[in-house]
Amino acid sequence: MPKESWVRRIHWPISGLGLGTLANLAFLSPTQRPRLGRTLLASAVIGLAMVLVVLGLDHLFFGGDSLGRIRAIRAMPLALRLGVCAYSSIAEELIYRLGISTLVASVTFLALRRRPHRVAQVSVGAGIAVASVLFGLSHVGNAPDAAHPIVRALMLDGLIAVVLGWLYWYRGLEAALVTHFIADVTIYLAVASLL
Repeated sequence: MPKESWVRRIHWPISGLGLGTLANLAFLSPTQRPRLGRTLLASAVIGLAMVLVVLGLDHLFFGGDSLGRIRAIRAMPLALRLGVCAYSSIAEELIYRLGISTLVASVTFLALRRRPHRVAQVSVGAGIAVASVLFGLSHVGNAPDAAHPIVRALMLDGLIAVVLGWLYWYRGLEAALVTHFIADVTIYLAVASLL
């Protein structure tokens, strides 16, 4: 009997982590459709709340350094702002949650799977943490003139990434996408227009 190729033995994501999407389940089962609707509504509310929390923390700890960038966004054409919202929410969720978080969680799970105690939860936590730090660092350029741009990005954008990571693992990729999109739309359209 020929040996199976190592490529065919790879399962992505690693089974045992519990990764699934509500959208897939909703299309397969009518009983899951109401749960998808509730999750998407909750995601929109979380997206709005995240903006308020982050702007409040920015004001409290960093003197409102984000406001200058948000004011500059107002000068962008509306179509460009909408495009940035759609692109950044989709691209960043695919890179940081589906890619990095899942990869780190899977590698951690494989490394710890022989230990019986809470391996999946530890693995998911590691995935969220690593992806959140990288997400925060990727946003340092949002306020480069801030007094502490790295600390600011890790605190504010890292906090956002923890929420998005939790949503991704426990409510599905679509929940993280909707939350991220609503937060971006709130900043790029509503807040930018009000400042």
